[in-house]
Amino acid sequence: MEATKNLFEFIRSHANDDVNAMRLKYAGKGNRDIDFEMEFAIIQIEARRKTRKKLPSFLSYPEFVFPTLLSAEQASNEAVARLHASFISSSSRLLDLTAGLGIDDISFAKKGINVTACEIDYNKCETLQHNSKVMGVSDKLSIVYGDSIGFVRDSKEQFDVVFADPARRNESGGKLHALSDCQPDILASMHDILSISPRLLVKSSPLLDLSLIRNTITDLRHIYVVCYKGECKEVLIDIQKGAKYEGVTVVDIDMEGEISRFHTEFSTAESKSKVSMCDRKKAEEYKYLYEPNAGIMKTSAWSTLIAKYQDLRKADTNTHIFLSDTLYSDFPGRVMQILSEPDKKALKALKGTKINIVARNHPLSAPQIINKYSLMPGSDKFLYAFRYRNIPTFLVVSPISTDKIT
Repeated sequence: MEATKNLFEFIRSHANDDVNAMRLKYAGKGNRDIDFEMEFAIIQIEARRKTRKKLPSFLSYPEFVFPTLLSAEQASNEAVARLHASFISSSSRLLDLTAGLGIDDISFAKKGINVTACEIDYNKCETLQHNSKVMGVSDKLSIVYGDSIGFVRDSKEQFDVVFADPARRNESGGKLHALSDCQPDILASMHDILSISPRLLVKSSPLLDLSLIRNTITDLRHIYVVCYKGECKEVLIDIQKGAKYEGVTVVDIDMEGEISRFHTEFSTAESKSKVSMCDRKKAEEYKYLYEPNAGIMKTSAWSTLIAKYQDLRKADTNTHIFLSDTLYSDFPGRVMQILSEPDKKALKALKGTKINIVARNHPLSAPQIINKYSLMPGSDKFLYAFRYRNIPTFLVVSPISTDKIT
């Protein structure tokens, strides 16, 4: 990688240009005044656009670069990386088995953690070395080129924490979810990893089954379901030698920091617990509608949720919508004020109206509702379609707090 002054000036001056037009303009043309690879420069422009919201503090460094466009698409959100760093003491020695672009590693190093980062792709190693210098953390970050599991087996060193984000794509680009299918196979190497560190943090697919984790991983300490603005981004598995299982915590964060934490034991007793159900004839008789974020949905910890927010009532057994007369501003998810419960005539009268559609356990999907009633997505109001006491129901609602809406 040739990181020259002209490269970064080109990236800055063409930041808003059409990248396809640039490729056509420079295709097959040599220019003795250019001391960098044109395709690499264009990739930087594209990558910066794709990560503008994910990596704002990283992009504030003009010389921060990406090895490939794919690395930008797969990059961790920096808010999530800061969360990872918050779980680790600043005095720790950490081994990362899968450095990649290095967003986590740089975040660890910025906290003061001493990081050894393994990466099997030489181009990514070279890029991470460059970026660690640009961001002033190269003294805290040592990069090892090669197979990380081989490094673990040959290591004479001890670490306080091992961090791993196994690759979740197969050779054809398809998504993988099971830990045993990802590379490296952390489960197969667990004994070796825990021989050099008492603690292992594994970043896994947001679709990974929590019960499977709970029942198959020994020395499981904690499971974190990590959400960004209500959307589930990953399941972080905290494994520690001899640890006692603590449960599952859903963490919902944004670029400004943590929004909320929700903890559940995630036990057999929890799954069998009964919850309070809606008992009023019509849904509009309640004042507020609550829809849990994706992390809460993943845990299905409804009894824990109602234990914390005691006036919530579940709309239906298989409808994960809650209604209440009490306003809970700290609820982990969407908080809506109920405006009306339109009947068939009122729904037809909405023709041409701009309104956001949400369908949950309803016979019609959101696109079908839009087509049937000639609606247009938009505005600050929502039309929720769901089963209320086993009856297909519609509610017109408006957000109480727009920063909770994704």
